[in-house]
Formats: sequence, C-alpha cells, structure tokens
Amino acid sequence: MDLLNSIELFVKTIDEGNFSKVGRQLHMAPSSISRKINTLEAELGVRLLQRTTRNISLTEAGQVYYELVSKILNDLNEAQMAITQLQATPKGTLRINVAIPFGERNITPLLPEFLAMYPELKIDLTLEDRAIDLIEERVDLSIRIGPLSDSSVVARKLEENQFVVCGSPQYFESHGQPTAPNELSHHNCIINNNINSGNIWQFKKGASIENISVKGNLKANTGGVLYNAMLSHLGIAALPTWYVGEDIKQGRLQRTLADYEINLPAMADSAIYALYPAGQYLPPKVRVFIDYLIGKLSAANEK
Repeated sequence: MDLLNSIELFVKTIDEGNFSKVGRQLHMAPSSISRKINTLEAELGVRLLQRTTRNISLTEAGQVYYELVSKILNDLNEAQMAITQLQATPKGTLRINVAIPFGERNITPLLPEFLAMYPELKIDLTLEDRAIDLIEERVDLSIRIGPLSDSSVVARKLEENQFVVCGSPQYFESHGQPTAPNELSHHNCIINNNINSGNIWQFKKGASIENISVKGNLKANTGGVLYNAMLSHLGIAALPTWYVGEDIKQGRLQRTLADYEINLPAMADSAIYALYPAGQYLPPKVRVFIDYLIGKLSAANEK
C-alpha cells in the first residue's frame, strides 16, 4: 500500500503542478510528499521528476510512467466504484424512454411488480418513437427496436424481434389457411406501410428462400392498426411475437405457415435493445431493471 500511496502522490503532484498545492489538499508537508516520490524513484531506479526551486517537470521516463500509472489508478477507482455500486440499494428516479408499441404491451405491465421489489425506486416513463439523445434529455435507459449506430450509448440485446404470420380463427375458418407462402396471393394481407418493403415478405425454410409480394385492402403505419384489423377478422398480417404472442397463446389469433421463418427485408437486425449512456459502470437502478427485463422476457419466450 506504501507503493500505491507513493504512486498516487506522484500522479497528483503532476496533475496539480507542485508539492505545495497537493500538501494543502491532503494536509501533508510538501517535504513529506517529495520524500515519498524520492523513495519511489529509488525503487524504480530512475528519476521521474526534474526539480528546481520554482517548479517540477517530468523526465522522459517520468512521462512514460505517469501515463501508465494514471490509467491504472483510474481503472482502480472505477473498479472500486463499480463494486460499491453493486452493493448499493437501487433508489431515486429511473427515467425510461421506450418505443410506444413495445412499451405499452411489454413494459408497462411489468412495472407494478418491479416497483414492489424496489420500494425506494420511482419510475418516470415516456413512450415515444422518436430517436433521443440520452445525455441531453437526462434519460437513464431507452428501449428501442432495430439496428443501432450511436457510439455514445451501450446497447444490450434484450431479445430478437421475431415475426410471425397470423390471423383470427374466424378469418381462417372463412378463407382457409395457406399451406405455402405462394398461397398468400389468395388472401387479404394487411400491410405495414411504415416499412419500405412492407409488401415483400421473405420466407425461409432450410436453404430455400422465397420473396413473396403480398397485397390487401388495408395498409397502415402502426402495428396497432394491423393488430386490430386481424382481431376484426379482416385478414392476415406479419407482426412480432412480442406483439401477438399472448393472443396466439389465448387463441384470439392463430399462427400460419409456422414451418417457415419470416423476415421483412427492411427490418433486418431488428432486435430489441436496452440502451444506456456509455460509461465504466451501470448505476444500480439501471442494472436491476435490465436484469429484471431479461428475466421476464426470457420466461415469456419459454412459455
């Protein structure tokens, strides 16, 4: 620990520019600081500082040593902070920004249980689809769907955004179920107008890939319209499992062409991510919420 203390004094002296200023901050005599750095130089066998009556400066060896140990001290401080934060009780306000449909269907139902688990936490939730600057808008956590390019945030994948083709039991009873992708030409397909290639549905089975052009009498720019149209027995739509999974389980909707993997070309790499500002550690309130979400979403996908 004496060596570490001497290194810390050496770095602080360079940062502040002289022994006296460091001495006043640490309530130490400047001569004591100088002696500790002399001992450090003796142990290393090199001179780190050039000293005059008025100032100090780094030698060439001192410059190299300063750059290396500064990084080590910074990493040690970050490690100490990270461990301390791990033990801390999550508290305060957790500001979350979530895409509207995912937030309404998958996040808001989970909040009561989460808040019961962490009574010292409060949640400030905003649902909106626009891209935001987490730092500028003081947001702790954002949940978004789709490819990411912002290097100022850390992205942690929560789950894949898997699409399925489905319709209501009443629709299939009236129109029959397609047994192959090309049979969709005989069905009314409800199209997401918010996706550039929304009328092109790609089906994959083994090594075979088919791009099917679908058509129907309704296009809309939100999943909610597609979803409600299916529940009204209008036709078939392609929506993600997080949107329709519970309806399929409860029998309100039926999946079709389940032997095929469906991909909307414009939605490539459309996984769901938790985003938070880049940094060396996660605040406890953010860490526990991400862990909670991953556990809940994984459990839902296993059912």
